[in-house]
Formats: sequence, C-alpha cells, structure tokens
Amino acid sequence: MEVLFHVDESVMWDLTIKNLNNFIKDIDEEFSITVVANGDAVNGYLDVRLSDQMRMLSKSVIFISCLNSMKKEHIKPEALPDFVKIVPSGVVEIAKLEEKGFHYIKP
Repeated sequence: MEVLFHVDESVMWDLTIKNLNNFIKDIDEEFSITVVANGDAVNGYLDVRLSDQMRMLSKSVIFISCLNSMKKEHIKPEALPDFVKIVPSGVVEIAKLEEKGFHYIKP
C-alpha cells in the first residue's frame, strides 16, 4: 500500500505524527509512506521536538518539503534536517504521487 500524508498547517504536525505511528503499528501489509509538507507546515521541520520524532519515523517514512513554501517562509534548504527531501512544488509532488496511485490522507 502506498500512502501520501499531506500537511499544510503547522498545527497539524502532532496529529500527523500520531497518525503515522498508528498507521505503521496497525498496517498488516507492506507499505510506502510519503509525507508532503507545504504552506506554513514546512516550519515543522525546524521544530526540534517534531524533528526528533520525524527522524525516528524516517526509517520507514519519506519526508518532503515544498521549496516554494520554504521561500515564502524564509527557510533556507540547509536549515532542514538531512532526512527531508526538497521538491520545487509540493502541490505538483502531491499530484505526481496521486497519479502513481498513492492514497491521499490529510490529517
């Protein structure tokens, strides 16, 4: 199963991380999880508390940040943790993943 979690509000990170942990714990088949953050949610990658939790999850989750949103939020690529992949456009990445058959989840 391939799943896409979309986070576009910083206030949704705690719920998203909880959802990710529950999904991984409860799924009984092989899975691929990608998290795409855009909007002000890209700031979540700078939060040390959240970043530590994401780093642990990054063993089984791909974390992606939108460069357009990073520019708007004045975040330089080198400020993000090393496990975060940067793409030019979060919405384009979401569309590409959906086209590949990923199931869309928005906590």
